[in-house]
Amino acid sequence: MRKIMFLSLAIFAIAFTSCKSKKLTKQQQRSDLQDTYETLKREMAEAKVTMEGESVKVVLPEAVLFKVNSAELNTEYFPILKKMATVLNKYPKTTIVVSGYTDISGTETLNKELSQKRAENAKQIMMTNGVKENRLNTWGFGSKNPIADNKTEEGRKQNRRVEFVIMYDNKEEKK
Repeated sequence: MRKIMFLSLAIFAIAFTSCKSKKLTKQQQRSDLQDTYETLKREMAEAKVTMEGESVKVVLPEAVLFKVNSAELNTEYFPILKKMATVLNKYPKTTIVVSGYTDISGTETLNKELSQKRAENAKQIMMTNGVKENRLNTWGFGSKNPIADNKTEEGRKQNRRVEFVIMYDNKEEKK
């Protein structure tokens, strides 16, 4: 009986310690993301920076513009992306999803391919500015999720964009 009670107590202690450790990790993750959010918000006035649950979203609707049917980033916006890379490099425990979008011009297949190329090109600029490739993932959404009216030229310009979603990288905890 004593052995069972001792064993039960030991299991409880291990479980409690493990849960407490995970809770502290989650708190640290949240704190790191909050710091990332505040820094991006302060440093990137030209961007819309929001904290959404367990991630930080950066939208540059009028900054990272693409011409119609082009995946080439306008070079005048490279300094903005460099500034963003500098901030991301301060938070190496984060991972970034770079999402590309198009306006409604072109076919669905063309838009999907084009949006993926846009995301890849934005990823390349981040890497050129020191963000490690293993932290960056890309996704092309085509013309899905427009942020402006596709009926106007100004709206279509805003929809030709990339967005960055920054999350805490949990790979290290899994090792």
